[in-house]
Amino acid sequence: MKRTASVALLLLLTVCGCGPSKSASDQAPSSAPAATTAATVAATTADTGASDGKNPVDGPQFCAFLGKLEPRLKSDGSAAGAEADLAVELANWIGEHPGQKPRTAADLDSASQQSCPKTRTAALADLHAGSFDEALG
Repeated sequence: MKRTASVALLLLLTVCGCGPSKSASDQAPSSAPAATTAATVAATTADTGASDGKNPVDGPQFCAFLGKLEPRLKSDGSAAGAEADLAVELANWIGEHPGQKPRTAADLDSASQQSCPKTRTAALADLHAGSFDEALG
């Protein structure tokens, strides 16, 4: 299960662009460096929560996402399937909400403990984990 969690976390980091960066010699030349720079600046500007030490994850918005996803996690049939599903969907959600990119999985725990403890408990049961930090960790 630890390996599955590691694979799910690696997938999440890869999809959201948080994974290890390649060296200059490994990267393919980009045809739009200005667009990439503009997107990075926009994402950084939108991420005000992390810069002031507060949890960047908005509890009610994350809980709405989690509430829609939880039935799917349950139907995935295994913790490994639920972890993979969560990793992909969470990466997509973060892509749509770059200002809410969690600093760590503990931010997801904190936001959901306060805003939707029942939904959080159900999702974590599907993941066979006690916390998002444990599941994604």
